[in-house]
Amino acid sequence: MTTKSFCYFCESSTFCVKLCMETLVGRIRRVFTSNTKDERMERLERTLSGWLKDKGWRIPVRTIGEAAERLGTDTGLLHRYFKERVGMDFRTWRTRLRLEDAKRMLLEHPERQAAETARLVGFSNRSNFARQFLAYTGCTPAQWIEKARMSHDSRTPENDYV
Repeated sequence: MTTKSFCYFCESSTFCVKLCMETLVGRIRRVFTSNTKDERMERLERTLSGWLKDKGWRIPVRTIGEAAERLGTDTGLLHRYFKERVGMDFRTWRTRLRLEDAKRMLLEHPERQAAETARLVGFSNRSNFARQFLAYTGCTPAQWIEKARMSHDSRTPENDYV
């Protein structure tokens, strides 16, 4: 008399045991991960806070995978974090940080070439920087510097407190 082996999960042949075990392990992992999702998000938030403090946006990374690796997390969590908590994707957020940094640098160092500013804030391509800057501010870096100078020159001390 031979006894037939079967899978304890779906009661079919032993061939499916591995598949059923993988499915079960996946379900268990999802249950435990969902309990720690908030903890992982909080840990990522702390990491991003340090990244902002260190001006991490200045380091050129090409993909979200590279960014996730540098931040010590996985791509899925990074996507989820930005979708749920920031309301935009990582690339858009990082580009805005870079552009705001560039605007500050252009004011502090108007003699510096735009290409140098672009490189310092993390853009690896000057033409991409110029295109992004124009889309974000509505003018080129040179035009923006001129407008900023004009608005600064037209201010009077009494207007500073209005």
